[in-house]
Amino acid sequence: MRFLHTSDWHLGKTLKGRSRDDEHEAALTEIIDIARREKIDCMLVSGDVFDSQSPPPEAERIAFKFFSELRGLQIPAVIIGGNHDHPKRLVAIQGVLQLLDIYIRPEPARPDTGGVIQIEMNGEAAQIAVLPFVSVGKIEDAGKLMGPEIDRYQQYAEKIATMFELLTQSFSPKTVNILMAHLFVDGAETCGSEREIHVAKPYAISAQRFPSTAHYIALGHLHRPQEIKAPSPARYAGSTIQLDFGERGQEKRVVIVDARPGGPASIESIPLSSGRQLMDVAGTLDELKARAAEFSNAFLRVTVNVDGPVPGIADAVHEILPGALEVRLDYPRAVKEAPAITGLHPKDIFKQFYEQQKQSEPPERLAELFNMLYEEALHAPD
Repeated sequence: MRFLHTSDWHLGKTLKGRSRDDEHEAALTEIIDIARREKIDCMLVSGDVFDSQSPPPEAERIAFKFFSELRGLQIPAVIIGGNHDHPKRLVAIQGVLQLLDIYIRPEPARPDTGGVIQIEMNGEAAQIAVLPFVSVGKIEDAGKLMGPEIDRYQQYAEKIATMFELLTQSFSPKTVNILMAHLFVDGAETCGSEREIHVAKPYAISAQRFPSTAHYIALGHLHRPQEIKAPSPARYAGSTIQLDFGERGQEKRVVIVDARPGGPASIESIPLSSGRQLMDVAGTLDELKARAAEFSNAFLRVTVNVDGPVPGIADAVHEILPGALEVRLDYPRAVKEAPAITGLHPKDIFKQFYEQQKQSEPPERLAELFNMLYEEALHAPD
């Protein structure tokens, strides 16, 4: 049985106010093409389908188009909820999508109530154990759902490990055995685009707590594609496009898993090429102009080397590099002793701060805005 593992789509995510919808849709179209070409039997999506718990309509359109195309190829899919997905929104569409052989599991469940999904195809059977994301605040409730095996006094990581044991009890040499989870494995490489609170203690799970009976462990949550050293083969598929500048330089991919009962799985990665590259570039305005063709299809953070503040330079950069999302100036700054502010009016403190940072007086409109906000705050009711 052949599986395609993908994860962390984050449909609806923008970058510095720029829509990425066309890139997301192109990446999912590319995944559909790979599934057709590679004769995939089942799709595994390990969480964070959407970027927010209230995704915009266009993000939902892209997702449902993908699911309908899977149905057209007669490829079933198993999808688990991530920390960005709203469980109740996924529950709302769960029944309808199951008619299309799209099995969504937004929340943890016991094996006999949806925690293990059985797929039969080509004369073989697969058992897919699923563990959606569980927050620290919800781990107690999840433990109650899973049953008395989960000790209420266990720490977060121990509860998750006990859930693994419960979900994989039915793994057999006669079946293809897959574990899917959306979580943070201790020691795995992050890239700064994940929510920091969810990639630190107490969320860190030891890879050694994964079962040894799985053909493959399909992980979601971290955006950097990577292999995890565990008792069974484990991979983070990673995000499908470079979602922010912490992911610049990463080659995105999907993972293909070829597994049969009673033997090891064959695993390979196939790169994705649909998303725009994110890049940091630096140079003088003339140097950037000379290299503009190199960055024609990239989103950029631009550092311009100048002798001092240059009014309007950001507009000049955007004209040369339409993909520039952020423009910073790099020039020698004299180290000044911080001015005394004791006894100064807040308006004067703001003016001094701006001059220290920008080496120029604040624009008139900005000063007026500060004054207006200050007066509103001053006269606001308690």
